Amino acid sequence: MVATSGAEIASGNVATLTKVDKLRELIGTRISLPQIVAVGDQSAGKSSVLEGITGFAFPRGAELCTRYATQITCCRQPEQSVTVSIIPHQDATDVEKNRLKQFREALTDMDDEKLAAIFTKANAAMGIQISSDENNETVTTAFPAFSEHILKIEICGPGQEHFTVIDVPGIFRRETAGLTTERDINLVRKMVKKFMSNERTIILAIIPSNVDAATQEILKLAKEVDPTMTRTMGVLTKPDLNIERATQKIAIDHVTGKRSDLKMGYYIVKNRGSDDDKKSLKEGQRDEAQFFAQEPWSILQSTGRAGTSALKIQVRKVLSNLIKSEFPKLKQEVSSELEHLHKRRDAMGVSRNNPQAQRALLSTICTRFQSSVRDGLDANYMTNKSLFSHDSLRLITRVLELSEIYSEIMTKQGRTRRSENELENDKSELIADAESCIDANSKDDSITSGVDNDIRLVIPHAFKQHIDGKSSKAVNLNDFPELDSILKLDDSLHVGDEDIMTYIRSMYNQSRSADLASFGGWLLASLFKEQSKNWEPLTLQYVSIAICFVHHFMKEALHDACLDKAIFETLWNDLLIEGLQSAYARAMNHAKFLLQVDQGGRPYTLNHYFNDNLQKAHSQRLTAKTKGSQVTSKDGNQAFISVEKLKNIVINKANSEHACEHIHDVLQSYYKVAMKRFVDNVFQQAVDHFLLIGDESPLKIFTPELIMSLDDEQLEMIAGEDISVKAQRDKLDADIADFKAALNVLRGMK
Repeated sequence: MVATSGAEIASGNVATLTKVDKLRELIGTRISLPQIVAVGDQSAGKSSVLEGITGFAFPRGAELCTRYATQITCCRQPEQSVTVSIIPHQDATDVEKNRLKQFREALTDMDDEKLAAIFTKANAAMGIQISSDENNETVTTAFPAFSEHILKIEICGPGQEHFTVIDVPGIFRRETAGLTTERDINLVRKMVKKFMSNERTIILAIIPSNVDAATQEILKLAKEVDPTMTRTMGVLTKPDLNIERATQKIAIDHVTGKRSDLKMGYYIVKNRGSDDDKKSLKEGQRDEAQFFAQEPWSILQSTGRAGTSALKIQVRKVLSNLIKSEFPKLKQEVSSELEHLHKRRDAMGVSRNNPQAQRALLSTICTRFQSSVRDGLDANYMTNKSLFSHDSLRLITRVLELSEIYSEIMTKQGRTRRSENELENDKSELIADAESCIDANSKDDSITSGVDNDIRLVIPHAFKQHIDGKSSKAVNLNDFPELDSILKLDDSLHVGDEDIMTYIRSMYNQSRSADLASFGGWLLASLFKEQSKNWEPLTLQYVSIAICFVHHFMKEALHDACLDKAIFETLWNDLLIEGLQSAYARAMNHAKFLLQVDQGGRPYTLNHYFNDNLQKAHSQRLTAKTKGSQVTSKDGNQAFISVEKLKNIVINKANSEHACEHIHDVLQSYYKVAMKRFVDNVFQQAVDHFLLIGDESPLKIFTPELIMSLDDEQLEMIAGEDISVKAQRDKLDADIADFKAALNVLRGMK
């Protein structure tokens, strides 16, 4: 076995302490690190204790009391130096952090005047101004009087032993006019308690020995954060001011452990007095040794707990042991925090601080969106189950279902007037349907009587259930105020109270000419336009609901593809909505164009089904006329009509009656052909082409071509990170860099 020398152990401790100081610089505001913190009331002697164990004396000219936490680090170096810098509070802004990190002042010796000047600069940098009044007493001239930043003092020299101790402001209980306020009292208590609460902190409780330690508030605070009192070390000060035998005995009993409830016990030191400021540190330690050699304090010499040297050895030993015991947990904590930081940054996505990154992000969103569009048109609802779990978003299924309903409604309600037999059968059904209808712009189910005894209907029930939001298939019109000027959902339907033949006779009699048993082409056009009057409201309602389906799908598919709410809102409102409105308007205008073609021109068709329908109409009319003149055969299998009766049926008809019947048959035959042609055209052109698959379809507005056409300013507007996001990302990047460096430091520790 190879023996390890004391020098090697000391060297290892120095390396360990040095690395912990490095960790404090990197992650000290984020992770609790092993440390010694000196706490106590104002004027308890903290500064003198710290001077004794660190060799650093706060300059008198700059010290009214400690106004921020001060980290004092001692390190052994060949050359003497004092370096003062500032560690920003973790809640400081990035601008403030960068400014404070730039503060750095250095000296080659302990020059009191120069140190005072440096402290004054540091106070100003942290927002605290200290000056002297006419009596040469230090006062604050600007608030706040205290700061949560940390002043770091690094003292290096040939004789230094490495360790770090943190001094915090002394607790005080009363305001001082012009100096401190109730807010400052609370701030200091909060700051002191925060440092003490760290479970990796050894509390160095500084208490004057001329008072009963058990009654001191600082020990009560320590008890709150360290209930077992296993990490609290008491330091009694100013024994030279303790002249009463009773209080001297109490102090001695604390140090010897007779009255102590602290696991680490008490130490006692003698402070340099106000008349000793000219003495060197060594001279002060010599005086201290002479003091504790006298009665009644000499009894403490055998305890190893009297004097600054004994305290310094113990503080350094306690800190080294604490670091060793906490190292495994500290390494795990840093690794876990680094992993958490990476997850937070990954959740923000790639940085968007340049046009290339912004364009790449929009391209990714576009790819996801177009994939959903393809699936929506192909009825491939299994790839993106989350999006298509909502029935209203199953695009092609909903549109085809709506189109079939449109075809059925056109067949049933497209005609304004019916035959006499149909009128009685259909009117009750139409009224019932009207009672289940709802006006898209009102909450009242109703039908109203219009002029000429027409029954005025609103949106058919079959349409209504697609837009009232009461089923999983429906869309909510209230979600689309941007479409108000485009959608046409409030038009009325008309069902004439008189049958079609009565209406034809009326029109014929009002406009007949001298033509023999004939009629003008304009009469048929007029009759067809009147008979197809409901095509417009039904068609515009159909196209409007189809637009709602597409718009609803567009919005939800884009939202699914774009997780960033701010980008989604900008994409939707600033880049896409205007193009979508234009695309919907084109579909609606094309539907109106098809209406104009069919209703505004002259009735004509090349479809041979027109003649088939016309011949069937003639045949049906003849069959109906002969029903009363037929004779049935004896076996009941055949019916006959005599030639004479047939002659009377054909001949005994007025010219006007023949003309009206012919007009009726032509109108009916043409209407059937025209209606089927029109329904197909509206679906194929206005809906399928203009809304779904055409080059100008709204589904094809958000494309890679659109993204490539955006200039840098547009990219920044849509995908650029706002100031808060950039600041958050920069902070995460900085924290990750610090934690990575900290982990490397920990990996190098033994």
